[in-house]
Order: sequence, then structure tokens, then C-alpha cells
Amino acid sequence: MTNRATATLIALTMLQACAAPPAIEPPGQAPTLTAEHPLRPPVMGRNAGVSAGHPLTTAAAMEILQKGGNAFDAGVAALLVGGVVEQDLYALGGEALVLVYDVDDGEVVSVTGQGWAPASASIDEYLREGRNLQGQGLDPAVVPGALHAALTVLERWGTMSFAEVAARAIEYAELGFPLRDRTARAIEQEIDFINQWATNRRFWLKPDGSFYRPGETIRMPQLAATLKRMVVAEAAASAAGREAAVAAARERFYEGDIAAEMVAFLNENGARFELADFAEFYSRIEPAVSTTYRGYTVYKQPFNSQGPTLLQALNILENFDLRALGHNSADYTHVLIEALKLAYADRDTYYADQDFVDVPATGLLSKDYAAGRAALIDMARASADYVAGDPLPFDPDVSAWPYWRAGAGTPVSAAGLGAAEPDHAGSVKDTSHVAIIDAEGNVFDSTPSGGWIGGAVILGNTGISMSVRGEQFWLDKSRAAQLRPRSRPRYTLTPSIIALDGKPILALGTPGGDNQEQTILQTLLNIVEFRDRWYPNLHSAIEWPRMQTLHFYASFWPHEAGFNRVNIEADYGAAVIEELAHRGHDVRVRPPLSVSGCATAVLLDPATGNRIAAADPRRDCYAMAY
Repeated sequence: MTNRATATLIALTMLQACAAPPAIEPPGQAPTLTAEHPLRPPVMGRNAGVSAGHPLTTAAAMEILQKGGNAFDAGVAALLVGGVVEQDLYALGGEALVLVYDVDDGEVVSVTGQGWAPASASIDEYLREGRNLQGQGLDPAVVPGALHAALTVLERWGTMSFAEVAARAIEYAELGFPLRDRTARAIEQEIDFINQWATNRRFWLKPDGSFYRPGETIRMPQLAATLKRMVVAEAAASAAGREAAVAAARERFYEGDIAAEMVAFLNENGARFELADFAEFYSRIEPAVSTTYRGYTVYKQPFNSQGPTLLQALNILENFDLRALGHNSADYTHVLIEALKLAYADRDTYYADQDFVDVPATGLLSKDYAAGRAALIDMARASADYVAGDPLPFDPDVSAWPYWRAGAGTPVSAAGLGAAEPDHAGSVKDTSHVAIIDAEGNVFDSTPSGGWIGGAVILGNTGISMSVRGEQFWLDKSRAAQLRPRSRPRYTLTPSIIALDGKPILALGTPGGDNQEQTILQTLLNIVEFRDRWYPNLHSAIEWPRMQTLHFYASFWPHEAGFNRVNIEADYGAAVIEELAHRGHDVRVRPPLSVSGCATAVLLDPATGNRIAAADPRRDCYAMAY
């Protein structure tokens, strides 16, 4: 297929992929939305499906698939393009968490491209110097992880070169791309931070200091030059084979002149990084963790992420007949909220970097442990407790827990005032997601984030913005997820793969900080428990009204809590909302399609073998199939 034919096919597919999202109606008025009349049309194809956080990101992945690449080639292309065009959501100096399923290997593998703190990191030093981990500047900086994860996936599971999958990203950075409204707003909103750094002003503002407007073309020549240097390194090593050449591109970034320039800039500006912090960094590769739910197997990243929160919630909910409770009824919504409260209390207690903490993983995912937790749920009232369970009796490997544990002494009644909304509420900073299933059934699912316009410093002339994901550490030595040298924060990013009869059929994820597992939980239950209400238009399962509980400590500094608060979209209906309030939930009504998240999903339909893709109308994420 010629480049022109490919471009035409992509354009036609995009026109079919989704209608414009609706205007948000005032609270109390529901949009025109039913299971029979979703807001976006079905996106279905025989060969492959893609859903991602920006139309150009989705198109880049689809282009690679149509050129003969597999899901992993396409996923890396999407991560690279997204890191250029979605920098209000994430940048190439941020992080990327990936789940991969290779049909030849037959297992789901976790690739953790989450940056670590420098070897010099010290809680004592932060406290002594009066510094904190507020998410701007270099104090919360960690080593960029996104590019390492992307090139690790390409090296191990891809078929193409870095030059091939990076071509669109380099083009958009060098020649420019139309700035979307959301990104333009992020630049204006974060101008005070941008003005603190000359490198950021040169990157995000016009030469005369004015703003780029939505629809105008923005160019990023420094970033293009950095990616081109990596292409040159790959070409120089091509005689050693594809994998070695891809590794050479990665090594130039983390060990070569690019790393040296980034570290020099960091040192000039008081950040205590060494070249070894970059050169010795690696993406952790390990089996995904999983649980079963009514015949499905759900895979997540291990306990250094919040991913197992979803698994724990599903284990608890398996003790209830959710279909009998009725979709989005008061009983159904109440039990989801209460199960999430229990899972979050365990998350905030036990989840941490497993290179430093013995996490009772087996106990936390025990079905017997979940049954005991489920018995704590009172269907008549909202629990005011924030108490972690004791998984140690169910764990054969961990016999003691030396860290803080959420307990009955937590001052729930005094908490929640001024609590932070998940993932920088009131800000356009957030996260993105990429879901892909190709013609062979390979699955790529990734949640990239960080390096945001509003917090990340552009490192010299590299065009790379430094992740501030260190804001998810605790400066508290009693906490398992505390700051340590070369540790990774317990991150919120959480891709998902779901299998049926041993075969992955669904890739699913979302932005939304602490809310990610809640969006994924509600969407997953919509798909598997209420298939008769949405099939074959997967958009319905994403569009239906959502709620979110804030009954946890926020992952982001300063870790405020929103105990007992529930945000709920108005089109849930007055009767359900009133009943939840009657049961004791602190309910805050939100406009339809406004609760945090932008779910993207691709389903390999077990009935037909077709790929069904969907993207959330709550934001401008985009789905395509062919």
C-alpha cells in the first residue's frame, strides 16, 4: 500500500471512528444517551483495533499496523507520537507502564517504565532543608522512564526499527502539528511555572512570548533533534541486528551524550542526579499479577502500582450478585463504593516498591481474605472507617508488617476538608492511555503520564521534560511507599488486560490518577456483567454515568484525603443520588460526562473474532479499527 493510500484509509477510518463529543449539560439534566443510542457510533474491524488519547496518536498506531507492524510496533509509535502531541498529559521524559501479551509466548508481561529517585535521595535531607515533593520543578524529579519502556518493548517484542516507529513523532516535532484546545489551555494555565524556566519559555511560547492558539502549528525542533540522534545511534549499530540497534538508540539516551546533557543541566540547577542514575536505570520486566472474576482473568501490574486495587475490589465484589442488584442502582453503586474503600485502605497501607518492601501480595489477592473483607460491607449504610485488613495469615511468604497500617485511629471525621480531587483536579495535567489488539491477537496496553507542561522542566536543549512523579513518594519513614535512593514511587498508572478461557480479549485503561481503577472497574463490569445492554457498540459501556469515591489518601503530594466523599454524575438519576446520601455517603453531584477519566478500550469479540474499539466522550480520546 502506498503512503498516499495509507493516509487516505486512515482518514476515512478516523471519520467513521467517532462523532464529536456532546456539550456538557447542567447538573440535573441528562444528555441524550441510552444503551440503544450511544453518543458515538460503533468502531469495528476484522483485523485490528486501536484506542488512544489523541486522534494523531491513534492514527500513528494504525498507520504502523497497516504497514505490517504488530501491536508492539504500533504501541511504541503511539507512545512516541503521544509524547510529542499530548504533553498536557504526558511527555517523553515522563513514564510509561505497559502490559504486553505476545501470542507466541502465551503470557501477560508487565514492563515498568517508571523512573526512580536518584541515589542521593534522602528523606532526612528534604526535611532538613525544608523541601517537599510538590509536583513542580526539580525537587520531585525522577529519571525519565517512558522512552526506556518504549524501546524495551520494541527491542523484545517488536519487528520494526526505531527509525520506522519514530518517524511520525519526529515529523510532528520537527515540522509541527496543530495544537489542540486542551494543550493550548494547559500552556496558558501554567504560564507562571513556564516563566520560571528559560528552557520552558523557549519551548512553549512563540518567539515574541505570545501564546500559541488552538489550531495553530507548534514545532519542537529540540525534541526532534534528540529523537534524530537516537535514530543515528540505531543506524550505526544496524550491522549487529535489529534488537541490538534498538538497544543502541536507548543507550544513547540513557548512557550517552543525551544523558550527559540532561545531567549537566540538572546539576547546574541544583538537582542531585549523577550520570549513573540514568545509565543504570532499567525498565522492570516481570509477570503481571492477576485474579479471576466470574470466569475472566484480569491482569495488572504488580504492587509497585495501584493496579492490584482493581483485583482486590473484584475479589470482594465476586461475593455479591451484581446483576441482581441492577446496573447503577443505589445498591449496586453502594457496594462498589464500599468495596473500593476497603481496597484503597489496603493500597495505602501495603503497596510499595517491591525491591525495598516485602509486600504480602499472595495474601492481598487471596479469595478467602476478600471474603472476609466483603463481610464488612453494610448494605444499609456507608462505612466511615478507613481500616486496612490483615492479609498476613493468608500469605505464606510475609509474616510481619513493620510499616504504618490504616486503622481505626484514622481521623476520618476530621478528614476530607479541602481534599484533593484525583490527579490534579482543576488542572489540565493528567495521563493518557493506549490500547491495541492486532490481527494475530497480540495485545499492547499502556498508561503513559508525567513530564507535564505545568510541572516539568525542559532539560537544556534536549526538548525532554523531567518527570515529577516523585510527588507520589511519602517523606515519612513509617510509610511503606516512602522516598528511598533508587526507589520508584508507588504509581497510579495502571493498564489492564482481561482474558477469557486463557486468551486475552480486552485491553482497557484510562487517565485519572487515583480514580483510574474506579473508571476501569465500572467500565469492566459494564462490559462483562451487562453485555446485553451495549453489544456491539462498546462505546455504551464507556459512556454510561460514573461515580468516584475519594475515600483514600491521594497519591499525589501532599496526600490529602477525601474520606466518605463521592462524586457522581447527575444522570445517575435523582432517586439513586438521594438514596446514596441517605445511606451516609457525602455525595457531590457533577455534570454528566464530567467525572475524571477518559477510558480507551479494544475488545477481541469472542463471538465473531472482530475487534471492537471505543473511546470515552469525556475527552478527545479516539478509537479506530480496520
